[in-house]
Amino acid sequence: MRLTSTKLLIPIALVVVGALFWLRPGGVSGPTPEAQPVAGKGFDHSPFSAVLSAVVDETGHVNYSALRKTPGPLDAYLGMLRAVSPANSPHRFRSNDARLAYYLNAYNAFILAAVRDHCPIQNIQEAYFGGGFFWRISFLMGGKEITLSTLESERIRSVMQRNPAVRLALVKAAISSPKLGRVAFQEESLTKQLNDMAKAAVGNPLIVKRVGDELHLNAIFQWYEAEFGDPINWIGGLAPELVEGHKSKKYVPYDWSLNGDCGQ
Repeated sequence: MRLTSTKLLIPIALVVVGALFWLRPGGVSGPTPEAQPVAGKGFDHSPFSAVLSAVVDETGHVNYSALRKTPGPLDAYLGMLRAVSPANSPHRFRSNDARLAYYLNAYNAFILAAVRDHCPIQNIQEAYFGGGFFWRISFLMGGKEITLSTLESERIRSVMQRNPAVRLALVKAAISSPKLGRVAFQEESLTKQLNDMAKAAVGNPLIVKRVGDELHLNAIFQWYEAEFGDPINWIGGLAPELVEGHKSKKYVPYDWSLNGDCGQ
């Protein structure tokens, strides 16, 4: 009887080990573009602005099908990210804003590339269960592999200085995400860009919506309570008329439907 039990445990253990290996963080390889040389002393994000202006419309809708048809410009920018980062080239990123702008652009560029490469999908949660899109796919940044979750929780968090607007700059390819901008983040204009994004977010009914005396809030405010604190106070600082006289609030479930066209 004991021998039979031992024989059963061996294949079970192999299945468990195999499953853990298959589900390991970063275990799925993302895009692997050729490293591209980066000219100058800093880091030029204008190639990413060109990509954004070509595939994102004024409503924030993303044309992922266009990215699939013409992958070259995005891949070239990914190649720049692969070659250079604040970690391996700190002399290029001397200010906090320079580092933060790089990480925000990298996050959004990685998302665009991953969705492009997984099309056709209608919801990024379809690709991998348990939010695996964010912790299973590995990307190349400064010669090292990194997942979206690690990029957000370690690199971005370390330089965001508890500014809640940064969380609104991370577009997760979903309908409930804030709108993706058509211009890349830049060191010299980052403060204004984040402020403008925050103002746009509170004017977006998918982020904040007043229904009678109740405020319907995007789940982002709940996820990142450490930065936003009481979201009513934060929203009120930007749009006091929206929260004045409200009696209650509720968090709305996040809609992970894709924020664009991914082909058939």
